[in-house]
Amino acid sequence: MVQYYRVILLVTVTAFLFFSCGNNAKKSSGPGESRNILIVEGQVLTLKTLDFSNVYTGKLMANEEIDIRPEISAKVTGIYFKEGSTVSKGTMLVKMFDSDFQANLRSNQLQIELAQKELDRKKELYKFKGISKEELDISENNYNTLKANQDLIKAQISKTELHAPFTGVVGLRMVSEGAFVSSTTIITSLQQIDPIKVDFAVPEKFISNLNIGKEFDFTIDGRDDQYKGKIYALESKIDPQTGSIRVRALSPNSKRELYPGSYSKISLKLFPNKEVIMIPAKATVPLMEGEQVFVVKRGKAKAIDIKTGYRTEREIEVTNGLSANDTLVTSGLLQIKEGMPVKVKIQNR
Repeated sequence: MVQYYRVILLVTVTAFLFFSCGNNAKKSSGPGESRNILIVEGQVLTLKTLDFSNVYTGKLMANEEIDIRPEISAKVTGIYFKEGSTVSKGTMLVKMFDSDFQANLRSNQLQIELAQKELDRKKELYKFKGISKEELDISENNYNTLKANQDLIKAQISKTELHAPFTGVVGLRMVSEGAFVSSTTIITSLQQIDPIKVDFAVPEKFISNLNIGKEFDFTIDGRDDQYKGKIYALESKIDPQTGSIRVRALSPNSKRELYPGSYSKISLKLFPNKEVIMIPAKATVPLMEGEQVFVVKRGKAKAIDIKTGYRTEREIEVTNGLSANDTLVTSGLLQIKEGMPVKVKIQNR
């Protein structure tokens, strides 16, 4: 009997220990499970109105610009402009020696007068059959030849006078009266700077956001003032080296505060009142082809491939893959994996 009670006692103790260990194991499984949940930061996506100002570097150019240089070689006999002044279209700027041409012109005029009288006399004789048609034709040809020579001499004289082809500001003169100049000599420059041109380039992907008449603000070094510009032309092709398109605009410059050759900082709004989804740049994971983000669906991480558009230094526009009210993971991207349980701490944007 004693042996029997010992066996019963042994079985009872063994069963007690077994159930105690089982309960302890169940209780200890809780902390283990909590350690497998990744705690990350995130944000709930919303639509926002995109109205960013892209900043581009531009260059100011004269609306019209030429170098004033002669067509012939001659001595300068007169300079009729003041450096840095505004001249009207047609104003004579420089006069060169033309005495030899003037002498030729006077000689030609005398010959024309004689040829005219000779032609009139021949016409009268021809009416009465006093001369042949051939003789009359010779006189007419001589008269017309002299008239053509007169036109040539006048054209040569016109080349000794340099006129302003448009209204503008003359630059510094490079010669003095009495200097001998040729067709390679630059006497001065002429620039039309009101309005003034603004030249800059915009990436190809923004072409659809550009349009003729679009206005923008710009500044120049050394001034705090803001100036207005308006696009009037786009280049007809994309630059294959930079992947951008040249844009040209005009800006009023009646006060002559803007000078050709200056560089400008252009603030151009390409997305007025466009509703988009913007996400932090740090929330993306680069792939071989494209980019990926993680969102939280029912407490678990889900990887989503996205397509992007406009970018700033901190944010990226998502054009496909995400929707408003999605919960985006913004931290822990090195540890997170597809389907992993996660707990999100929502951050205020």
